Order: sequence, then C-alpha cells, then structure tokens
Amino acid sequence: MDRHGIHWRLGLTSLIIGMVLVSISRTACAQSQNPEVVPPQQVVEGMTYGQWSAAWWGWMLALPFGNNLPNPTFYSTGQHCSANQSGPVWFLAEPALGTPSDGVVEQCKVPTGRYIMVPLLTAECSNLEPSPQFIPSPCTDDTSCRVCAKTLANMIIPSSLKASVDGVPVSALTRTPSPFRVQSPLFFFNIPERNWFTAETDSTRAGMGYSVSDGYWLMIKPLSPGLHTVHVEGAVPGFLEDVTYQISVGGP
Repeated sequence: MDRHGIHWRLGLTSLIIGMVLVSISRTACAQSQNPEVVPPQQVVEGMTYGQWSAAWWGWMLALPFGNNLPNPTFYSTGQHCSANQSGPVWFLAEPALGTPSDGVVEQCKVPTGRYIMVPLLTAECSNLEPSPQFIPSPCTDDTSCRVCAKTLANMIIPSSLKASVDGVPVSALTRTPSPFRVQSPLFFFNIPERNWFTAETDSTRAGMGYSVSDGYWLMIKPLSPGLHTVHVEGAVPGFLEDVTYQISVGGP
C-alpha cells in the first residue's frame, strides 16, 4: 500500500474515532446534567428499572391502606415512609389521591448507602380490580395486563413531567420516547383486607393477584449523609402530582 493509501486510512480512522468520542461525550454530558440519577438503561443490584418498579408496587400493595394504617400513599406528609423498607433500594411513595395545585411536602429519613426509587407518575393493571370501560380487555394474562397498563400510562401528559434532585433538573425526562418510562414484567403481589384498591372500589378482600405497571420512574444513587430535596411533577386529565421530598440521609 502506498503512502497516500496509508494516510487516507489513518485519516478515516481518526475521523471515526473522533465522531465516536464526540458521541460518547454528548451522551455523558446529557446524563451528567444530574449525576445523582441512575441512567434508565443501567441495572441496580442486578435489577432493571422495570423490575424495581414491580418491586415498588409489590411493597406498596402489601401495606394496609387507610387512616392510621401504615401505607404511606394514604398520606401526603411522608408519614410511615419507612414501613416495611429493607434492602439496597428505598422506596418513596406518591400520594394516592393526588396533590393540591400548590403541591405537598413529604419528609422521609433514608439510611445511608441506599438507592432511592421515586415514582413520578405510574399506572398498573391487575386481575383484582375492574378495568376502566375504555380498556379493550381486562387484565387476565401477561399480554392483556401489558395492554391495559400501557393504555393507562398513555394518559400521562409527557410535557407535564418535571423532576430535580437538589435543584438540578433531570434531563431527557420529556424526550419522545422518554427513557424514564418503563413497563414492569408481570409480577405477583399480596394485599391485606384494608388495601390500596379500596381507594377506587369497594373491594376489601385480601389475597394474591398479578399485575403489570407502566409509567415514569427515577432511580437515585445513594446520596451523601445530610439533607436533600427531590421534586417531581406530573399530570393526567383530572389528576395532578406535585411533590417535594425532603430527605434526611443518615444512619444504618
């Protein structure tokens, strides 16, 4: 090969490497707009965002729901935020009945070294609740549950979604499609007699069911000891969420 051919190949190789480095740099820059957030394509403790969303629902649905009961989604203050919490990921709860237009503040103490799973807006379909009339078919198996959950999550208004950690906005949240929208695998759960479903229906029977969830989530990396603020906003027709989580990190 002559010198001109060598120079051409070297030049092309340098150009390709340069383009790759620029692409990597841009991706890293986009993700580093909030370095506290785990990128949605990464796994945490061997589980994906979608798998952790299923774990969140399983945790929440197992807690008795109602006044003076430990399900934190019944409240809008952060009360009972530590109920049945264990493991490497700490779950924050969203108020089940929405929030006023001026928002709410929830306070929660999180042990040191824990990831934090935050629901922005999320929906689920299970075999234990009646499907809305506009759902093509009820949740009876993996496929129908996925269609149902996706239909509900499609009602979320993407432009309404906002999130920040310690004042730093989360990038790519409203991108189409948003990388922070995930669907869970089909999961099984247990509910007590006084359960979360009673907020929407008169059903109070305890038992086991299965479900699929779909929606927008954040996984936050373990935060340094001290006070931190997480803010999330989102809306569907007739429902608003505007929550500021004041998080105190410390202790085992």
